[in-house]
Amino acid sequence: MNQKSETLKFEQPRLFGSLLAGFNSVANHAWVILLPLVIDLLLWFTPRLRVDQLVLPTLQKALEQSQQISGTDIETMTLVGDYFRTILENFNLGGAIRSYPIGVPSLMAGLGPSKTPFGEIQVIQVASVGIATLICVGLIFLGLILGGIFFYQIVGITRDPNTPTLEHTIFWKIGQTLIMTFGLFLVSLIVLIPGMLIISLITLISPLLGQLSIFLYLFLIFWFIVPWFYAYHGIFVFGLNAFRSALLSLQVGRVFIAKTATLIMLIFLISQGLTLLWLTPPPSSWLMLLGIIGHAIVSAGLFSTSVIYYQQINKALAILVSIRQRDSKPV
Repeated sequence: MNQKSETLKFEQPRLFGSLLAGFNSVANHAWVILLPLVIDLLLWFTPRLRVDQLVLPTLQKALEQSQQISGTDIETMTLVGDYFRTILENFNLGGAIRSYPIGVPSLMAGLGPSKTPFGEIQVIQVASVGIATLICVGLIFLGLILGGIFFYQIVGITRDPNTPTLEHTIFWKIGQTLIMTFGLFLVSLIVLIPGMLIISLITLISPLLGQLSIFLYLFLIFWFIVPWFYAYHGIFVFGLNAFRSALLSLQVGRVFIAKTATLIMLIFLISQGLTLLWLTPPPSSWLMLLGIIGHAIVSAGLFSTSVIYYQQINKALAILVSIRQRDSKPV
C-alpha cells in the first residue's frame, strides 16, 4: 500500500515557480526583448496613420439617423459623438501590427497622440476604405509573422532540453501559426455569432434577462477560451502541426482547467496593472522610454512563464496517463 501511494506522487505544476523561472530566463537572455522594443519605438516615432477624416462623416450621419429613430435627446448624442471622435483622433492604424491572438506585445499600439520628445510627428490621413483595409490586413499579417518569431525566441530560451520535439524550421512553425489563427477565427465565428443572435432575441423579450444572459455568455466564453490558451504552444515547444497542437491544448486545458484559468488571470492582472504604470508619462516625455523597456521585459517574462508552465503540465499529464494505464491493468 505504501509503495502504491509513493508511486502516485508526482510533481505538481508550480505557477509561481514558473513565473520566477520565466523572468530569470529573460534576465539571462536580455536580447529577447529587442523585438517588442523595436516595434514600440517605431510606433512611437513614425508617422501616424489616421482614419478619422474618413470615418467621422459616416459616423455623424449614423448618429443623426439613430437620434431620429430612437428619439434620444441631442445632448446625449453629442456626448456619444464626442466620445467616438476622441477615439478616432487618437487612433493609429499602425497599431494593427499588434496582432491577436498571437503577436509581439506592444505598449504603443493603442496610443495615437502625435507628440513625441522630438515634437509633433506627421499625421497621414488614409484616403479610402480600401486602402485602410489593405494596410490593416497587411499589418495584421506581418504582426502574426513577427509574433511567431517572438514565440520561437521565447521557446528557445525556456524549452527544457529533455522535452521531446519534432525538428522543424522556423518558417514551418510560422506557417502553422497562420493556419492555427485562421482555424481559431472560424471557430470564434461559429461560437460567437449564434450566441450574439440568441442574446439579441432575449434582450428584445426582456432587457433584464438580456443583461443577465450577457454576463452568463461572457462567463461561458471565458471557460471556452481557457482550453485553447495553449493552442500555439505545442507548435513551438513540441513541433506539432496546428491540428495536433490544438488537440493537445484542449486535452491539457480540460485536465488542468483551474490551473490554466489561474495562469491567465495572473498574466492579465500583472500585464494590465503594470501597463497603467508604464503609461503614466505622456508620449512627449523621454520617461516613456522607461515604460517601453519595462513593458518589453514584463511581456517577455510572462510569455516565458506560460511556456515553462505548459511544459510542466504536460509532464504532469503524461504521469497521470501512465498511472491510469497502470491501475487499469489487471493484477
